[in-house]
Amino acid sequence: MSIVDQLLEKYQDKVEQSTTHPLTNELCEGTLADYRLFTYLTQDLKFFQIGLNLFGKVLSYCDDAESSIVLAKQIGFLSNDENDYFFKSLSQLKEENLAQLESKASKMLLKEPVTLPEVQSYIDLLTDLTFNSTSYVELITFMYVMEKVYLGWAEHNLAGNTIPKDLAYKYNEWIVLHSGPDFTKWTKFLEDEVVRVVKTEQDKRICEEMFVKALDLEISFFTACYNYSEN
Repeated sequence: MSIVDQLLEKYQDKVEQSTTHPLTNELCEGTLADYRLFTYLTQDLKFFQIGLNLFGKVLSYCDDAESSIVLAKQIGFLSNDENDYFFKSLSQLKEENLAQLESKASKMLLKEPVTLPEVQSYIDLLTDLTFNSTSYVELITFMYVMEKVYLGWAEHNLAGNTIPKDLAYKYNEWIVLHSGPDFTKWTKFLEDEVVRVVKTEQDKRICEEMFVKALDLEISFFTACYNYSEN
């Protein structure tokens, strides 16, 4: 059993929490309230720039030529497809709710929510990894968990047949970006990288610590966005 399989089995409860969260379930069903989707996307967008920087750091520490090419191509994907989705969907959400300004939830859509504490904690980790980490094991484990969670919630809902065929772009495109052959292949590449570079007992310890930390932060991120409201 590989190190990844061991960790997925050992922390099955956390993995399930992260991939069956009400926020992502409702997003896939098309029932997630606009203000919740807006909050989630604006908070997720806060990761974007530091996330690109982290990708660059991971690429710089990769010791395999073929793997480096895969990582570099993914940076290009993030800079195009995913970046476009954020701005198209946020613009759409605002336009759709302009006629409902008397609604408290709609007013929330007209301004960017503050950076939630749970989100700031996640950004702090990304920043620390980007500027301070010297461990490819740590870096690639974090990237694997992050993408595995997103593939996981998409696959959970695809398997459960909960995604309507006529789902609106603001929901459907986010699912498309995190499912299908290309994203599955990308996530499997990250898994294989973790397996490739985790060799010693120290590597295993570093890998497990980051695996758990990343899962906890993903769960907290989803929960904070789902529960956010202005008093």
